[in-house]
Amino acid sequence: MSPRVPLIPMLVGLLLWSGSTLAAEEEVLVGVFGMRPAPIMEQRFQPLVDYLNDSVEGVTFRLKVMPPDELDLAIRRNEVDLLLTNPTHYIMVRSENTLSGVLSTLVARHEGTITRSLGGVIITRKDRTGIERLEDLAGKRIAAPDTRFLGGYRAPLYEAFDAGIDLREEATFAFVGTHDAVIQAVLDGRVDVGFIRTGVLENLAELGAAHIDELRVVHPQAVGSYPYQVSTRLYPEWPMVTMPHMGADLERRIAAALFSLDPGDPAAMLSGIAGFGPPGDYAPVEELSRRLKLPPFDTPREITLADIWEQYRLLAMVVGVSILAITLLSLALLMRHVAVLRSEGRFRRFFEDNASVMLVIDFDQGEIVAANAAAAAFYGWSRDELKGRPIADLWVTRCRHFSDIRQGHSQGGTTHQHSHRLRSGEERRVEVHATPLNDPRHGGRMFVIVHDITERERAEAGLKRERERLNNVLEGTNVGTWEWNIQTGETVFNERWAQIIGYELAELQPISIETWKHFAHPDDLEASNRMLQACFRRERDYYEIEVRMRHRDGHWVWVLDRGRVLEWTDDGKPLRMWGTHQDINARKQMEQELQLAASVFVHAREGILITDLAARIVDVNAAFTEMTGWQREEVIGHTPKFLQSGRHDRAFYRRMRERLRTVGFWTGEVWNRHKNGRLFAERLTISLVRDAAGQPRNYIALATDITDLKNYQKVLEHRANHDALTGLPNRVLMADRLRQGMAAVRRRGGMLAVLFLDLDGFKAVNDEHGHDMGDKLLIDMAHDLGEQLRETDTLARISGDEFIVLLGGISHERDAEPIIERLVETAAEERVIDGVSLHVTASIGYTFYPQANGIDDEELLKQADSAMYEAKQGGRNRACRYRRG
Repeated sequence: MSPRVPLIPMLVGLLLWSGSTLAAEEEVLVGVFGMRPAPIMEQRFQPLVDYLNDSVEGVTFRLKVMPPDELDLAIRRNEVDLLLTNPTHYIMVRSENTLSGVLSTLVARHEGTITRSLGGVIITRKDRTGIERLEDLAGKRIAAPDTRFLGGYRAPLYEAFDAGIDLREEATFAFVGTHDAVIQAVLDGRVDVGFIRTGVLENLAELGAAHIDELRVVHPQAVGSYPYQVSTRLYPEWPMVTMPHMGADLERRIAAALFSLDPGDPAAMLSGIAGFGPPGDYAPVEELSRRLKLPPFDTPREITLADIWEQYRLLAMVVGVSILAITLLSLALLMRHVAVLRSEGRFRRFFEDNASVMLVIDFDQGEIVAANAAAAAFYGWSRDELKGRPIADLWVTRCRHFSDIRQGHSQGGTTHQHSHRLRSGEERRVEVHATPLNDPRHGGRMFVIVHDITERERAEAGLKRERERLNNVLEGTNVGTWEWNIQTGETVFNERWAQIIGYELAELQPISIETWKHFAHPDDLEASNRMLQACFRRERDYYEIEVRMRHRDGHWVWVLDRGRVLEWTDDGKPLRMWGTHQDINARKQMEQELQLAASVFVHAREGILITDLAARIVDVNAAFTEMTGWQREEVIGHTPKFLQSGRHDRAFYRRMRERLRTVGFWTGEVWNRHKNGRLFAERLTISLVRDAAGQPRNYIALATDITDLKNYQKVLEHRANHDALTGLPNRVLMADRLRQGMAAVRRRGGMLAVLFLDLDGFKAVNDEHGHDMGDKLLIDMAHDLGEQLRETDTLARISGDEFIVLLGGISHERDAEPIIERLVETAAEERVIDGVSLHVTASIGYTFYPQANGIDDEELLKQADSAMYEAKQGGRNRACRYRRG
């Protein structure tokens, strides 16, 4: 027993020595598996490394993208501290190194959809025939990056192997290094087929790579809402792994930073990811490699005395060759025990100290078994009160994702969005990262990280509404627009912005904020900058200033520059600002001319009103009388309150007066009342006029009647949402009403019927009688069909002779049947138009909401469309209900 006594202190000393060595280092090398050319990978992951540099104090992170062979050599030399690699390579590295486990798993996203899975994609040229199934790959030339790639080699190889085809024996492989090289080899015709990972095709398409259109995917798979094209089953995404010499404290801080990376953070957005989640289950990747007998499971590793001497040289010197086997076993057990204790300790510290909301949930009971301090602060219950509480108490509505994980339908981790209710009753939108835990002591459990995204969603919704409103205004007012990234200086102008100063937009390229500064009058820049800084400090809600801009011809043009910061960084810095650039040169000239010539006042087309400083009217012009109906002698000596329409509250007029007092002018849109009681809209500008000594003397108001413009805007809004021929709602308005109807069913119960109606024989009418007759038939048909519906129903024309009918407020499916029968009968009635007898029928497919499984609006329309085609195949002039195959 005596030889064992110094073993534990020596091992502890070794561990402390390795930890202190890392702590003394000022730099952490982040090694990234080079699946694509290094410049592309560096551009993608440098923002992530910059984020770590900002989030983890006292450490400098450096990125190095390496091809597989170079990366393996760097790992063997202990040059890599933090490893981001593909799952296959991770399994191989783990077999050669004593790793503490996966720190976190990458969460990818594409077009708003989040996923923690990857797969393989089998590609060939579109013009290549005879390659449709896995069996067709036999005898072909196949390009792959390398045998260490999962999506680019092992996943497609395993898919064929599982189908009874070993492509290593029945095909010829060319290993070309990267996914991009695989694509090029397929396009050049050097190979018949290529293996790449998911997401590469979509990334190249986003970058505008036209040659992607020449490719197609072989053996495509439909995997739920998975956002990428895929040919294989799915596996966990890339792991982030700490190497053995990494200290526990630094490992914990890195994990906390990765888990705290919000999907909306610029680092995540620039890297094309949604952050990092709990470690995925990489057992399927290991099983795949075992079945294929690929490294590290190709042959049993033979351990030689030289290997033992090299790996355990210090131990061998202490305990001697005579007890080597016992020492190795003791060492393995001790290291495993230490690793378990360190892992549990790291997780406990990570869980307790993390600023993110974290929960551990019992599958079987559906109860919370652990909650950190952040969870208690967020939900409003203490940690003891949360413990044992049913997780369903936190849900606003039933969470189908929890049920899927609980029933084993979702393998690995999932990310979804849901609504949670706090103790106060407040509802918050959250993003939930859930990972099943394999805990043999306690059975099925789930580790959950919750991010509050309420404010982000509100900001996004508000920004969307603001953009829509601004677009409508801009179309009617013909003003210039600008968008400014305050952090980078990147600026976007529209064509009108350039036209105001006499240029075409292309002539001003490249455009940045310096473009604005170059054309603005130097005397106006200081005032502009002061106002911008006030906006950045949130002392002002909006930016508004009149400045002079140098015209191409050399003269100065007055513009009204307005804007607002609508996007902020997480640390409260202004990120993006949007605004307008309006040519007010004519208005400024008019203001000057009013001081010099009374004739301008008499003949101006705008209504003009002049008051004293107490707001008593001293004069109005003829245009004012024409606009308001009030004669000059009726208004002199009165204040303009008699014009007020009642549409604006007292705060509106209080802000107007404050603006006049502090700035000297006010401009905006006002609703006033005509003498005859009619309301009218006007664009109003009020300016303070000073005398020769600079003292305030009068207020002058210039008004333009914009009622027709407002009415025209309403017409445009109607046209945007209705079919021009029949006046029925179009696809856009129908889709909105469908989503509203589904939401109403979810809130109040009941059912919603969705009908897809297609006219039979309509093409023959067009061919025989012409399109004018066809249009008249559609108008007549739309009117007759609408007569069969209730006021709460929707009839929409979505194209040609296709209509969608939404029947809301029904309690049973049988409630819809009489209406559907009337629609079929009405469509089949003979119509005489311009003396011509016309006869068409209708084929109707219909389905109902809600359904047992979750379904969205697009799937409802597809069901109704499918049922409509079944009605046509069944003889037309009939209705058919959708039946799930």
